[in-house]
Amino acid sequence: MSSLVALVGTWAVGCSEPSAQEAVTADPLVDLVSVVDHAGDSLPTFTREELLGRFDPAAHPDFRSVPAAWTDKEEIYLRAEVLEAYGRMKEAAQADGIALLVRSATRNFDYQRGIWERKWERPQYMGWQAVDKARDILTYSAMPGASRHHWGTDIDLNSFENDWFESGEGAAVYAWLTAHAGDYGFHQVYDDKSTGRAGYELERWHWSYLPIAGPMLAAFNAKVGLSDLTDAPFSGAETADSLRVLSDFVNGVDLPAAYRNTER
Repeated sequence: MSSLVALVGTWAVGCSEPSAQEAVTADPLVDLVSVVDHAGDSLPTFTREELLGRFDPAAHPDFRSVPAAWTDKEEIYLRAEVLEAYGRMKEAAQADGIALLVRSATRNFDYQRGIWERKWERPQYMGWQAVDKARDILTYSAMPGASRHHWGTDIDLNSFENDWFESGEGAAVYAWLTAHAGDYGFHQVYDDKSTGRAGYELERWHWSYLPIAGPMLAAFNAKVGLSDLTDAPFSGAETADSLRVLSDFVNGVDLPAAYRNTER
């Protein structure tokens, strides 16, 4: 891992939660983020639209379609570098008798909003306060605009059930990923919370390509404000403030030691 990426990851996790009154003003002429490391070298830039998932990955020049043989979904996308790294990881896993399957990849704002709204309308939530509904949905699902899946760097593998990874084929898959995914840049960011992180519960299926996701988290913290969520068009958006979505969920991730801010 390069020192450049490590520095960015460290800075990203240490960013503080903006207050409800803070507004992040976008430059209408240059709507880009450029994160610079301590040596003064610029990292890739990301638009606010990319950070918030407000784009079509099928039309984005940096994204590629996941091969049909690698997934059980139709027409899903990843950033080209992420897809190439995953391909190398998949090949290595196959050589060791491990079958990997992409169950979910890039999900833009509209896709994530669809997931959120379907859950919001569940009969079980009838009579619940908005903040309680949102808190319950946030157990495993991100608010639109706040999902790492917007970035084209994160993938869900094989099963959406933690129990599947505890025995048989699932246990073998998880053991291989735990031992080898880091060699290809992938990390399980939603661990069992033994690291003391807040936010989403354990997701053994969710793996993040940190060489790009690290800079994107830094860019998100630098460019996106609380109002980008509270004013967004989805049910319960206003609860992003009281539920500390930016600090506890967007930044509630486990990262390798080189990415952590020990003063957090």
